[in-house]
Amino acid sequence: MLVVRQAQGVYAGRPGCKNEKVVTRDAWTRWIVERFDLGYRTLHALDAPAAQVGPALCLELRRSRRNRQLPDGTTVRRGDPIGILHLNNRRILALHHGSPGQRTVGLLFRRRVVTSLEALAALAADGGPLAHVCAFTATTIFGSFVERIGFDEAAGNRLASARVIGAYQRLLLVALHPAGAARPRLGTLPRARRLWISRERLLALHGPVRARRKRRPVTG
Repeated sequence: MLVVRQAQGVYAGRPGCKNEKVVTRDAWTRWIVERFDLGYRTLHALDAPAAQVGPALCLELRRSRRNRQLPDGTTVRRGDPIGILHLNNRRILALHHGSPGQRTVGLLFRRRVVTSLEALAALAADGGPLAHVCAFTATTIFGSFVERIGFDEAAGNRLASARVIGAYQRLLLVALHPAGAARPRLGTLPRARRLWISRERLLALHGPVRARRKRRPVTG
């Protein structure tokens, strides 16, 4: 119960006060969520070196359970290999260390996710270890941001599991957010959405040629 003891040690009030009970309850919630997150990541092997993609993402490979049509016209058939993208929670939470401010954290978060997508595109390029993967998907409460970097909803997308994962993500974010009382509340966070990007669109938006163009210095 190390987390609970640490939380009680931070509290400077008198024993038995209401604030101490709140801190202890939050510490218990944090401990439970951390254990659940560890179990989830262990079950899906998300902490394995092979699952790491860039500084922000983890990848899990599966077979599609059904046929689906992506917005760019790509058809994902039942049994086709697909990639399930997860955030690397530890690295993302580390962005808050030192209290750099929400705007700075947001910019760093976006930069690291885009860098990870560039790394994913390199792996999915012709001859790469993920060249056989036809599409990648993410279930996320940050749907608006994920759409801006190239993902979209597929026709007939089922959201049953997305609701469960979304509830888990919201609880994880609220429980582990380092801002304490200033952390976001459950009711203010959007519902989860399952978004997709085809291999072809990934390469077009984040592939090596695109990355080189973005980094090319402006001359003249």
